[in-house]
Amino acid sequence: MADPMTAVSTAEYDAFGPWIDEVASVDEVPRMYRSYPIDFASARTVLKFPRDIPRREANAQMDLYDHLLVVTDERLTVLSRAGDRFTEVSVPHDQVAAITDWVNLLDARLVIRTLAGDVVSVAYNGSSNDTVVKLVDLLRGLANRTVPRRTHPEPAALPPLGLDDLGRKDALMVTTFRELARREPGVRLVAAHGRTVLTSRRGGVARLLDLIVPPTLHACVLALSDTELQIISRREWIVRGGAPVVSRARTVIALDVLTGADVADHPRYLGVSVVTLSAGSARVEVLVPSDSPARAALLAAK
Repeated sequence: MADPMTAVSTAEYDAFGPWIDEVASVDEVPRMYRSYPIDFASARTVLKFPRDIPRREANAQMDLYDHLLVVTDERLTVLSRAGDRFTEVSVPHDQVAAITDWVNLLDARLVIRTLAGDVVSVAYNGSSNDTVVKLVDLLRGLANRTVPRRTHPEPAALPPLGLDDLGRKDALMVTTFRELARREPGVRLVAAHGRTVLTSRRGGVARLLDLIVPPTLHACVLALSDTELQIISRREWIVRGGAPVVSRARTVIALDVLTGADVADHPRYLGVSVVTLSAGSARVEVLVPSDSPARAALLAAK
């Protein structure tokens, strides 16, 4: 006898997989979000983000999509599954303060910070990163930030990065920047540093732990265009242990919304500065070596 939970199929269930799909008509909208009015004639893109479950655990009775993103010329709207209902967050493009996209193999996340201080976080499968990169580029273009607002000269551009300039373990940071520069010729490299093994501010057990499971501040690349600061990093700034780190992250902040940059010593580790970039009520923390050009470049970007 057929399992009653899987005996009845639906187009939504048949199409379900780990990838992000573009939605072109009402028929393709996940049933949970059908009550939300979407004008497909004016929408720039509509994307549905699946639940993070194996297909073998899915069935046709489930609501299979965690998020539906609707982009129009005016705003980004994110509908998110909450039990058997959904929540709505709608952000005008000019109110976006920062966008971060990080990928760690198949674990990935898109994070959008607004000038009001709200944070929209959407998890997705890393196999769909190309789709999210296109989405981020679309959102950046719709913000229409074409005129920079600068009060002092920007840092001078650096020579091109060699593949091993940040150390062989961080060649990914170099190739990520090269791909960015290829896609966006106006981007200039202004600072970069490799990984650094850290020492705790405290002695005793903390120092012993550092010897057994050393903490590492990971590499970072800073790039500027006429309108944006872009930060290429790992998902986590500081990681303990010697396991390979394969994540990568990119944070984009429009220069015209930057309102300040504060710096403080890291409370736990020697030689690390925490630079906090402010854009309205949004905050983005960047951890860099205290003696690195990256620290000065971040403070000059505001």
